Amino acid sequence: MQLNIFGQTFEYRNDRSELEPIFRKIFSMVAEADRQLSHLVIDGVEVYDDFETYMEERIDSIRTIDVVAVTIEEYIREVFQTMHSYLTRALPEIERIIDEFYQTPSEHTWIRFEQMLEGIQWIDQALYWLAEHPKHPLDRQALAHIRETLAEQLRQLLQAVEAGDAVLIADLIQYEVKPLWKDIMEHVKVNVVN
Repeated sequence: MQLNIFGQTFEYRNDRSELEPIFRKIFSMVAEADRQLSHLVIDGVEVYDDFETYMEERIDSIRTIDVVAVTIEEYIREVFQTMHSYLTRALPEIERIIDEFYQTPSEHTWIRFEQMLEGIQWIDQALYWLAEHPKHPLDRQALAHIRETLAEQLRQLLQAVEAGDAVLIADLIQYEVKPLWKDIMEHVKVNVVN
């Protein structure tokens, strides 16, 4: 299989033992170029996470791996755009989840609630990355405060789930999660527009 990165091509065998050397090559070249790995294009399919599992499952048939690396500024912008897109879609969904928890949550409600929790975790990871990166446009204190609030909300939500209290879950989403997400959305809008 071919690894294409920064105009160079490297050949590797289609074998699991080659995965570690491939990733070492990718990460070292990306770091040397002072770039951030955005995603891989593996045989024409864009892969944004869990690269190793994706490649392991297809190791016998992979022909090409194209590395997409961007400047730190471009990556930060991508993070904000992804967050903006996610929050724009998630906020109306939160309203439905709230309504359903105030009534009787269905199995589908619980699935969407789990997806919301995954969204909270993704936002937390993105904010952590932005806070730790020296070139981020938001101030560290604001990011730290948002992350602390998200962690507390997640803890409270998990306690409500353990207690089986659907009304408390709805209240927490309505009065804690939704306002924070709207606040995050305002911070993100500024960075997507600028």
